[in-house]
Amino acid sequence: MKLRTLAFLFLFSLHAAAFADDEHGWGARYLANAGVMIEQGETKVLFDPFFRDGFGFYDLVPEETESALFDGVAPWDGIDAIFISHYHGDHFHPGVVTDYLRRWPSVHAYAPQQAVDALLAEVNEPSEELLARIHAIDLERDSEALEFELEGLFIEAVRIAHAGWPNRHSDTENIVYRVTLDDSATVMHLGDADSGKEHYEVHDEYWQKQKSDLALVPVWLMLSEKGQHVIDEHVDAEHEIGMHVFKSIPDNPEEREPKFEGLDIFTEPGETRSFEQ
Repeated sequence: MKLRTLAFLFLFSLHAAAFADDEHGWGARYLANAGVMIEQGETKVLFDPFFRDGFGFYDLVPEETESALFDGVAPWDGIDAIFISHYHGDHFHPGVVTDYLRRWPSVHAYAPQQAVDALLAEVNEPSEELLARIHAIDLERDSEALEFELEGLFIEAVRIAHAGWPNRHSDTENIVYRVTLDDSATVMHLGDADSGKEHYEVHDEYWQKQKSDLALVPVWLMLSEKGQHVIDEHVDAEHEIGMHVFKSIPDNPEEREPKFEGLDIFTEPGETRSFEQ
């Protein structure tokens, strides 16, 4: 796997200083499991931030972090948008997301139709104002990507089969997002994407249209030959960070199994990566 350290400088950090302190910097801040916040200047987005089930294998977002998000405490303040990859309990809880959207009326949410249906089921007679901020992504497999624009954000979304396809979760709407913040940093979040190359080959034009600076990928893609092919030949980001990592994996890289050697992965809620362009 290529870490492409010549293109980027990444730093491991647990402090709460804003990446914006460096006018040329941006970064990723880990919540838990597949939950990540991306900051570029004053623009901030959340991927899969609110969920309630780790199934005994995955970390949950610490209570103090979720409280800070709801209270708008730095660095978890000023969120512009939430992106939900799919409707599974270790990525999404409709009630919590609904509460957050009500708490912060400036935040928009983008989610597959299955998740939006669950969101709206939580709301009794939703207001027009709330409905205007919930954006449903209704895509069939192999359909062309959708595009959205929000102030400071250019958003692309494509449906890629959930891991285990076709035997498991074949009907799950797993959305891969590619989000460009402030015409600068471009980040891809793959949710629980499957490793089959057939899911990606049909979207070759999409992958080649815009190179990502950072890809947040489920760690199983990094750990298999098929998955690494997808990362190298299709995702092709400047840097990749593995997410959706078992909480049993040590935070100290020196204590991990040899198969993790050389991989950049998120394991500890609150850790960060900083990047320079």
